[in-house]
Amino acid sequence: LKALHPLLEDGCIDDDLPTPDKKVAFVGISNWALDPAKMNRGILLSRSPPDIQDLIKIGRGIGEKTCAQLTDPLIPDLAEGYMAVYRNQNREYFGLRDFYSLIKMVSALAKDRKHELS
Repeated sequence: LKALHPLLEDGCIDDDLPTPDKKVAFVGISNWALDPAKMNRGILLSRSPPDIQDLIKIGRGIGEKTCAQLTDPLIPDLAEGYMAVYRNQNREYFGLRDFYSLIKMVSALAKDRKHELS
Protein backbone atom coordinates (compact mmCIF):
# COMPACT_ATOMS: atom_id res chain seq x y z
CA LEU A 1 0.00 0.00 0.00
CA LYS A 2 2.86 2.41 0.74
CA ALA A 3 4.25 1.91 -2.74
CA LEU A 4 0.85 2.64 -4.28
CA HIS A 5 -0.05 5.54 -1.98
CA PRO A 6 1.08 8.40 -4.32
CA LEU A 7 -0.64 6.72 -7.24
CA LEU A 8 -3.89 6.25 -5.31
CA GLU A 9 -3.76 9.65 -3.61
CA ASP A 10 -2.86 11.86 -6.59
CA GLY A 11 -3.28 9.57 -9.57
CA CYS A 12 0.40 9.83 -10.47
CA ILE A 13 3.89 9.07 -9.27
CA ASP A 14 5.97 11.77 -7.49
CA ASP A 15 7.62 13.24 -10.60
CA ASP A 16 4.34 13.66 -12.50
CA LEU A 17 1.97 16.57 -12.05
CA PRO A 18 -1.31 15.59 -10.36
CA THR A 19 -4.33 16.66 -12.39
CA PRO A 20 -8.01 15.96 -11.70
CA ASP A 21 -8.30 13.65 -14.72
CA LYS A 22 -5.60 11.34 -13.31
CA LYS A 23 -7.46 10.64 -10.06
CA VAL A 24 -9.32 7.35 -9.94
CA ALA A 25 -11.57 5.62 -7.45
CA PHE A 26 -10.34 2.33 -6.08
CA VAL A 27 -11.49 -0.50 -3.83
CA GLY A 28 -9.05 -2.52 -1.77
CA ILE A 29 -9.90 -6.12 -0.91
CA SER A 30 -8.09 -8.06 1.78
CA ASN A 31 -8.50 -11.26 3.73
CA TRP A 32 -7.08 -9.58 6.87
CA ALA A 33 -9.40 -8.45 9.64
CA LEU A 34 -9.87 -4.70 9.81
CA ASP A 35 -8.72 -2.79 12.87
CA PRO A 36 -9.89 0.78 13.64
CA ALA A 37 -6.77 2.32 12.07
CA LYS A 38 -7.50 0.61 8.75
CA MET A 39 -11.26 1.10 8.76
CA ASN A 40 -11.08 4.88 8.38
CA ARG A 41 -9.23 4.47 5.09
CA GLY A 42 -12.44 3.36 3.41
CA ILE A 43 -14.40 6.50 4.22
CA LEU A 44 -15.02 9.19 1.65
CA LEU A 45 -15.44 12.59 3.20
CA SER A 46 -16.19 15.45 0.88
CA ARG A 47 -16.61 18.97 2.19
CA SER A 48 -16.02 22.45 0.96
CA PRO A 49 -13.15 24.47 2.43
CA PRO A 50 -14.22 26.28 5.61
CA ASP A 51 -14.52 30.03 5.82
CA ILE A 52 -13.34 32.21 8.70
CA GLN A 53 -16.73 32.21 10.43
CA ASP A 54 -16.90 28.40 10.33
CA LEU A 55 -13.43 28.15 11.88
CA ILE A 56 -14.30 30.61 14.64
CA LYS A 57 -17.50 28.73 15.49
CA ILE A 58 -15.71 25.37 15.46
CA GLY A 59 -12.79 26.75 17.49
CA ARG A 60 -15.07 28.10 20.19
CA GLY A 61 -16.99 24.82 20.22
CA ILE A 62 -14.01 22.51 20.70
CA GLY A 63 -12.02 24.72 23.05
CA GLU A 64 -11.87 24.08 26.80
CA LYS A 65 -14.95 25.65 28.37
CA THR A 66 -13.28 26.39 31.72
CA CYS A 67 -10.89 28.88 30.10
CA ALA A 68 -13.09 30.13 27.23
CA GLN A 69 -12.99 33.67 28.59
CA LEU A 70 -9.26 33.72 27.91
CA THR A 71 -9.07 31.66 24.72
CA ASP A 72 -12.17 32.81 22.81
CA PRO A 73 -10.69 36.24 21.95
CA LEU A 74 -7.65 34.46 20.42
CA ILE A 75 -9.66 32.20 18.12
CA PRO A 76 -10.47 34.77 15.36
CA ASP A 77 -6.76 35.58 14.97
CA LEU A 78 -5.84 31.88 14.97
CA ALA A 79 -8.53 31.21 12.35
CA GLU A 80 -7.25 34.02 10.12
CA GLY A 81 -3.68 32.76 10.46
CA TYR A 82 -4.74 29.22 9.60
CA MET A 83 -6.68 30.43 6.54
CA ALA A 84 -3.66 32.42 5.33
CA VAL A 85 -1.50 29.29 5.51
CA TYR A 86 -4.27 27.08 4.05
CA ARG A 87 -4.79 29.33 1.02
CA ASN A 88 -1.07 29.72 0.23
CA GLN A 89 -0.06 26.06 0.24
CA ASN A 90 0.46 24.15 -3.00
CA ARG A 91 -0.94 20.89 -1.66
CA GLU A 92 -3.20 20.46 1.34
CA TYR A 93 -0.43 19.77 3.82
CA PHE A 94 -2.08 21.66 6.68
CA GLY A 95 -5.66 20.51 7.04
CA LEU A 96 -8.47 21.02 9.51
CA ARG A 97 -6.96 18.52 11.94
CA ASP A 98 -4.05 20.91 12.38
CA PHE A 99 -6.40 23.78 13.22
CA TYR A 100 -8.33 21.59 15.67
CA SER A 101 -5.09 20.49 17.32
CA LEU A 102 -3.94 24.10 17.61
CA ILE A 103 -7.17 25.11 19.37
CA LYS A 104 -6.97 22.15 21.74
CA MET A 105 -3.31 22.90 22.50
CA VAL A 106 -4.03 26.56 23.29
CA SER A 107 -6.94 25.52 25.51
CA ALA A 108 -4.84 22.91 27.31
CA LEU A 109 -2.05 25.44 27.91
CA ALA A 110 -4.52 27.95 29.33
CA LYS A 111 -5.98 25.29 31.61
CA ASP A 112 -2.58 23.98 32.76
CA ARG A 113 -1.21 27.42 33.44
CA LYS A 114 -4.25 28.30 35.51
CA HIS A 115 -5.77 30.61 32.92
CA GLU A 116 -2.62 32.65 32.22
CA LEU A 117 -1.35 32.73 28.66
CA SER A 118 1.64 34.81 27.66
